[in-house]
Amino acid sequence: MSFLDTIKSEMIENASRTPCCRRTLLLGMLSARGTLEDGDVLTLRLPHEGAASFAKTLIKEQFGRQAERVPMQNGGRQHLLTFQSVSAARFLKDLEEKFLSSPLSKPCAHCASAYLVGLFLAAGRITDPQKAYHLELSLGERAAAFIPFLSAEYGFVPRLAKRKNETLLYVKNSSAIEEIMTWLGINDAAFLFMNCKIEKEFRNEANRRTNCEAGNITRSVNAAARVLAVLRRLDAAGRLSSLPEELEAIARLRLENPEASLTQLAAMTSPPLTKSGVHHRLQKVIELSERLFGGSDQE
Repeated sequence: MSFLDTIKSEMIENASRTPCCRRTLLLGMLSARGTLEDGDVLTLRLPHEGAASFAKTLIKEQFGRQAERVPMQNGGRQHLLTFQSVSAARFLKDLEEKFLSSPLSKPCAHCASAYLVGLFLAAGRITDPQKAYHLELSLGERAAAFIPFLSAEYGFVPRLAKRKNETLLYVKNSSAIEEIMTWLGINDAAFLFMNCKIEKEFRNEANRRTNCEAGNITRSVNAAARVLAVLRRLDAAGRLSSLPEELEAIARLRLENPEASLTQLAAMTSPPLTKSGVHHRLQKVIELSERLFGGSDQE
C-alpha cells in the first residue's frame, strides 16, 4: 500500500460519526470533484477506491440516494459515481457564488476539519516524505477560488499550477504540510512525516559536517604541499641558508618532517612555538620565496 493510500485509509477509518461532520465531509468531496449534469443529476469523480465506497455510504446516509458506479472509459483509475439530489444540486449551483466567498458553515467545532478531509479524499495527494515534501489538491476550474478560502479558514496559502489537464493547488513547505495533516486528523501519518523530516535533517547536517571536514582536510593537504614545494625549491637553489635564522630552522624542520602536522611541528621546536607561530613563520618563508623567484612558487 502506498503512502497516499495509507493516509486516505486512515482518514476514512477515523472519520467522524457526527451527522453534521459527515455531511460537511461529503460537501467537501462534492466541492472538489462534484459536477452537475442535466436536471438534478450529479457526478462525483474519485481517485481512490476506499473514498468511492465511503462516498456511496455518505450519499445514501445524507441525501437518501443510491449512488451508481459508472464504468470509466479505457479502464481509467478514477471511480465515477452518479446520483440525483435536489439539495446536493443546489449546493453545487451556489458553490462559486456564495460558499467560497464566505466562511465555512460549521455546525460543530469539528466540521472545518471534516470539510478539509472531504477535499483531500476527493482531490488530494501527498508525496512520501522520504522522497519530497509535496501536498496538492487537484480542484480543476475551482482551484483559484479556493486559495482565499483555504487561507482564511485553515491558515495556509497554496500555490496554483497546471499539470497536463489538471489545475491544482500545492504546498511544499514541510511545516505547512504538518499543520494540514493535523487538520486532517491523520496522526499516524503525521508522526511518520515528522520522523522522516527529522531523519532527513539529521542526514543533511551529517553530510554538511562531513563535506566541511573533507574540505578542511583538502585545503590543509594542499597548503602543506604548497609549502613543501617552496621549501624544496629553496633548498635545491641553496637559498635556505640565506633565510633569517628562525625561518631557516622552521623550514628545515618541515623538510625533515613532511608528514607532521603543524601542532606536531610546534612541539619539535626549541624554544617551543605555538601552532599559529609555526604557520606564521612558514608563510614568511613563502613570501620571501616569491620575492626571490619573481612571485612564483609553483613547481
